[in-house]
Amino acid sequence: MNSQRRGWRLWERISLRTKLTALSVALIGLLLAVSSIGTMTLLKTYLEKNTDDLLFSTVAALSHEDPDGLELRLAERKLQLPRLPMDYYIAYVDPQGGLLKSLVPAVTASEDLPDLTLFTTDYVAEMGEKPFELISTNEKAHTQKSWRILTSPITATTEGSLVVGIPTTSSDALLEQYRTIGNYFAAFLLLISGLAIWLTITSALKPLREVERTAAAVAEGDISQRLLQRAGRTEISRLNRSLNSMLNSIENAMTLRNGTLTQMRRFVADASHELRTPLVSVRGYAELYRMGALQKPEEVAEAMNRIESEAIRMTGLVESLLALARLDDDNKKTVGPVDLMGLARSAAKDSLAADASHSIELVDLLSVPVMPNATLEVEADANQIRQVLTNLLANAGRFAPIGSKVELAIGLPLGSHNKIARIEVRDRGEGIPLELREKVFERFFRADSSRNRETGGSGLGLAIVKSIVERHGGTIVADETPGGGATFRVDLPMTQADSQ
Repeated sequence: MNSQRRGWRLWERISLRTKLTALSVALIGLLLAVSSIGTMTLLKTYLEKNTDDLLFSTVAALSHEDPDGLELRLAERKLQLPRLPMDYYIAYVDPQGGLLKSLVPAVTASEDLPDLTLFTTDYVAEMGEKPFELISTNEKAHTQKSWRILTSPITATTEGSLVVGIPTTSSDALLEQYRTIGNYFAAFLLLISGLAIWLTITSALKPLREVERTAAAVAEGDISQRLLQRAGRTEISRLNRSLNSMLNSIENAMTLRNGTLTQMRRFVADASHELRTPLVSVRGYAELYRMGALQKPEEVAEAMNRIESEAIRMTGLVESLLALARLDDDNKKTVGPVDLMGLARSAAKDSLAADASHSIELVDLLSVPVMPNATLEVEADANQIRQVLTNLLANAGRFAPIGSKVELAIGLPLGSHNKIARIEVRDRGEGIPLELREKVFERFFRADSSRNRETGGSGLGLAIVKSIVERHGGTIVADETPGGGATFRVDLPMTQADSQ
């Protein structure tokens, strides 16, 4: 088990390029080995068949001949032998394996001849006239020779057997030559294929080095790095596109995260200041009262008024935070018929009650005052739409000059075909710079960074408005009021697809 683990760990340490090359070369080597074995087997079978055909032809021609008259018949050309090789061996033996007559060419006379004592009548009958191989040994020369032998009983008057042998030396030499050539060719082919596979895999895996370098750069903090775009639908091109898409998502997420963190830090600083100031005031008046510094009733009343005012400011900030948290966590809203005109009149009265430093006029989209009994019904959550109106009017009142007029316009925009209801809150303040008109809806963003207690809000009011509007399937934009000032335009669908 331990050896297997060590082997697996060693295999895991090898590079992918080396693994692919080794496996490819091993597969090619296996195919070459199978091909070589198959070729050698076919060649050996072919050579044996040719030799066996010669043996059968020779036995058929000589098995009926009289051994004593064989040489004379051959000399007189009355007997024709097949085209035997130069080193054949033909012998007639008696039933005990003794030599009766033999035909041995000069080239074979000095070679190792088969041991004829084996070829008794019983042995020949046992072999059944089938070719077989026999190895002869020359003890003096310490050499061996392989023969292909075929035996047959003599059908002439003499009893015994005919033995015809052809040495396999030439066939074995041919097979060995083919084997040697095949081995050299296989080695050369493996070398060339291994080099070609190595270069091909190196070229194919080269883009992965780019991926590695890009990943290292991203790990070091440079999230702007991207991979080269490659055409086509190859694995590398798809991988590059997927990784670039992932890197874009990561960069966007980090950008949003950094932006949120920046806004959060700014909001924490603003909220800390906003909460610290009223807390200091409350604590100061409480200490003055405890120390007995407030003796007169009017001084005590003023201190209590200041404490109440600061408590109201802190309550508003906390409620805004809670409202935004509830909108994030709760996706449900109670949808029903809502009269925008009625909500607008109610919100305008509440706003004037909270701040009478400016007037609020309810008009249509063309700035014409609406009739007291005018209505405009939409499908929405009444409480949330009321909060939208309240926040927008509070925002306008915060920046509108004292004594100026804030217009609350309600109506149907041209071309909406009664599908969209529009709310516009217009003030005559300084307006919103073009580059900040989208940022004002971000959480914790304050266009007034001076933390002015009179004009600087918590940075949550417009974020709450945008969240509510989007949950109703609507849109909100900040624009410029003709003649100066800011206009917040809300478009709400007249009907809701579902109540979520």
